[in-house]
Amino acid sequence: MIDIQKRLTAFIVFALALGSADVRAAQAPLTQKQLESQSELIVTGKVMAIASHIQKSQIERSFGIHRDRIYTLTIQVLGIAKGSGVKVMQEIQVLAWRPVVRIPRLPGFQGHGPIPGKDDTVTVYLKWNKAGKFWAPIHPNGIEITKRGK
Repeated sequence: MIDIQKRLTAFIVFALALGSADVRAAQAPLTQKQLESQSELIVTGKVMAIASHIQKSQIERSFGIHRDRIYTLTIQVLGIAKGSGVKVMQEIQVLAWRPVVRIPRLPGFQGHGPIPGKDDTVTVYLKWNKAGKFWAPIHPNGIEITKRGK
């Protein structure tokens, strides 16, 4: 009888701890209509350069060690479907991210996908990040690779 009470108490404590944790699931891809309505800027362009670095996550803030790979895409604008403030043939910087380390392993946001390569042609659905002063793709599928480069 005492063993059952101990197990029940342990289960209740575990359930309460799990229920109070900040647990997020991967976000489902947005529809074309959602991407268009949430975007401030929609451009088609060619990826001229791509750079990346790893930094402490600003997305995942729960207890643990969390690192993200930040991608800086330099895109030469070939066409503008929505928005203003950029011109055709202008180069813009777009910052995307993907998780690299999650200790402890928790389900959560999986970042942008797919990440294009150099010389790929893309359509990007963007929002202006006022705090960071950069363009960011709509999460999670605000980057669409329309043609692979060489």
